[in-house]
Amino acid sequence: MRALVRVVVAGAVVAAGIAMGGPTSAAVTYDPQTKKGYVGRADLLAAFGWDDATLKARAAGIVFNHDFWTDDTYAVTCGKRTFPLVHHREFGRYELFDAAVSDKGRGARGYTGKLAGFWLTGPRFGISGTTAGPAPGQPCPDDATSKITKATLTATSKGWALQAGSGDLTRQLRTGTTPA
Repeated sequence: MRALVRVVVAGAVVAAGIAMGGPTSAAVTYDPQTKKGYVGRADLLAAFGWDDATLKARAAGIVFNHDFWTDDTYAVTCGKRTFPLVHHREFGRYELFDAAVSDKGRGARGYTGKLAGFWLTGPRFGISGTTAGPAPGQPCPDDATSKITKATLTATSKGWALQAGSGDLTRQLRTGTTPA
């Protein structure tokens, strides 16, 4: 049971990270299937509130992530009470390869010139987890002294988010849903 709680907490942490910040621009081009796209300079300046000098100084440390999740909604019965419960069944993250684009063209080395943006070229590595949903006999979420007597799956939703991170700052650039 403790392992289940740890996995659920880990899922909640990923979901909380996804909720940090709102989408900043529709100018970001990104395909969540291939995990490829382009994030322009203006998108990062707007997302982080930086100026060009700060972006250039932090460019080498910017990390792009593709987060994904599957949420199941259950009608859970504890005693005489039935209520909805959202269970984060699947969650994960891919760190994406990126290539900086400079206004100096192909011959430029490193981050010389004005940074134009980043090409996202696919996943570098990833991690994911799954958890078991609520079931009869498990403790009720709001009262550990009583037990779940019935759990019925009522809906499933899937989502994804493209995030940019720099140090302890994370900003969500795009988000979407996928068919369940």
